[in-house]
Amino acid sequence: MAAQIPYIDLHTHRNYPVKERAVLSVKNVALNHSETITEVDCSIGLHPWYIDVDTEQELRLMANELKRTQVLAIGECGLDKNIAIPLPDQKFVFNRQVQLAQTYQKPLIIHCVRAFQEIVDSLRSMKFEGAVIFHGYRKNWILAKRLIDSGYYLSIGVHCLNGSQDELLKNIPLARLFLETDMDVKVEIMVLYQYVAQIRSLGLEEVKEILYRNYKNVFNK
Repeated sequence: MAAQIPYIDLHTHRNYPVKERAVLSVKNVALNHSETITEVDCSIGLHPWYIDVDTEQELRLMANELKRTQVLAIGECGLDKNIAIPLPDQKFVFNRQVQLAQTYQKPLIIHCVRAFQEIVDSLRSMKFEGAVIFHGYRKNWILAKRLIDSGYYLSIGVHCLNGSQDELLKNIPLARLFLETDMDVKVEIMVLYQYVAQIRSLGLEEVKEILYRNYKNVFNK
């Protein structure tokens, strides 16, 4: 019997059982928000919301923790124009994390609020060549196409279930798509897969196969 293709929950805060095989998840761990690494696969990052005076110590901690096998990516990291922390301070911390991603050859999982151009400019100026995933993407297809054409991935969350991103889901190359539950504890990841399969008039297993291939390509699995 062929092995069952797992669902991928690209960015989540929930605790999937360690031996869960139906879902492969990447749990978010904000090192600057008193969150700690456990035995599950995860991403680690300094979230722009929680930037503080201990940044250098936190960056040293991150560099050490990146050696652990369960740490698959750096993130979520990025820029957010809706918070009080000055953008130059956010850019400094973001760029330092991009440097770490370069050094340790880790993908980036990006938090972005009204700062897409600034993030793309930083990635280009630093010549970052690794995989980049914009998580929780909620914007339109026009911006999405620009990001995809630049080689980036988009991860879509439960907000798509209200129909607001149907145009994007109809047009995005599935080879550039991930799905995620983020902080939502009520919606299971398979519901998002079912929605995408319906929007694209595809079988559920075909969607699972493509997104699983994306996961293996990004995380070298």
